[in-house]
Amino acid sequence: MRAFYQFTWRKDEMYQRNWRNRLNSSGFTLIEALFSFIVFALFIHLLIFIYSWLNQMNDSITNNDHVAWELFVNDFEQYLSNVKHIEQSNTRAKTIQISYVNSNEIVVVDQYQDIIRMQKNYLGYIPLLMGIKNSSFRLNGNYITVYVEFQSGAVKEREFFVQIRNE
Repeated sequence: MRAFYQFTWRKDEMYQRNWRNRLNSSGFTLIEALFSFIVFALFIHLLIFIYSWLNQMNDSITNNDHVAWELFVNDFEQYLSNVKHIEQSNTRAKTIQISYVNSNEIVVVDQYQDIIRMQKNYLGYIPLLMGIKNSSFRLNGNYITVYVEFQSGAVKEREFFVQIRNE
């Protein structure tokens, strides 16, 4: 009988040791799991915020109006070299007429409906900028200012220097 009591005593002692080991073990507790979940949720929210901010910055920096405007500016600057005479139409603020040195070519840049177009010698036209609501050209000495309002509401304005040659 003594062996039986010794065996049960050791068995009870063994269960108590296991229970103490479980309390002292390095497993996750509910508080640790909640803390990990909160950190994970904050990290996910941070990633979503960064993604939406980058998307918004991409839209504001490289929207179609801005890209179209910069292409128009680049094209328009090319027509302002070797200029003999430039004048603005008296009847419309939306028309500029350019004549060149050593050439009989006349270039007219004007707004037609929602397009800024260029005509050479009043034949045909090449669209320079599309999707605009309003535009105007102001000639002030050797400077020409182009003002454009897009259909999206964006407003762009640029001033160009025109070197007039008397050859």
